[in-house]
Amino acid sequence: MSDKSFWFLENKDLNDLFSQTKMNGQVNNVAIFKKGDYVYMPEDNSDKIFFIISGKIKIGSYRDNDKEVAHTILQKGDVFGELAMIGETSRKDFAQAIEDAEVISIKLEDVKKQMKNHSGLSILIMKMMGARVHEMEQRLESLVFKDSRTRIIEFIILSLDKSGQRMGYEWVLRNFITHQDIANITATSRQTVTMVLNELKNENIIHFDRKRLLIRDLEKLKAQVK
Repeated sequence: MSDKSFWFLENKDLNDLFSQTKMNGQVNNVAIFKKGDYVYMPEDNSDKIFFIISGKIKIGSYRDNDKEVAHTILQKGDVFGELAMIGETSRKDFAQAIEDAEVISIKLEDVKKQMKNHSGLSILIMKMMGARVHEMEQRLESLVFKDSRTRIIEFIILSLDKSGQRMGYEWVLRNFITHQDIANITATSRQTVTMVLNELKNENIIHFDRKRLLIRDLEKLKAQVK
């Protein structure tokens, strides 16, 4: 089973549980966040976890002089805010909608009750947290050992693996994130991201506009990774 199908099955289970299960006699709270809205900010109470029904959510933090550091981009089927499960009492990061998003919020105490009633939920959440840690370890290794161009291309390939759609011999990433968000996640600059994407476009490996990124030759793209 591929990583993509593995996550599909897990996300389907979580969707069934979080979307349809009643907790304490009340349906889970569903909220709509417009592009740019924050789900939570640093120092907010860590008393809920969240499940994305639609849209994309950016997880990041602020460093010196309020410089933004993007950690990851999450989408439909992903859980976030899960550090509350292991003792976090206040948020260390922020969660922001980078496109209109529909999000379920679940009180921590209700999640713990559900974990007692649904043994599979504990396993799913642990696997998701483990995968998130693994992703961060890979990013750290990439930052230390790989150049900017390679980091940007690897990010595209990873995004493709998570949410790409095949169209004949090509692949498409719809509603792809901005050049600035790619720069934040890969610790590069927006100018560098634009330069790399334009180079790949000129080589007819990719094509992009404001709504999507099309990978015309995946093998050539992967061959660009050093």
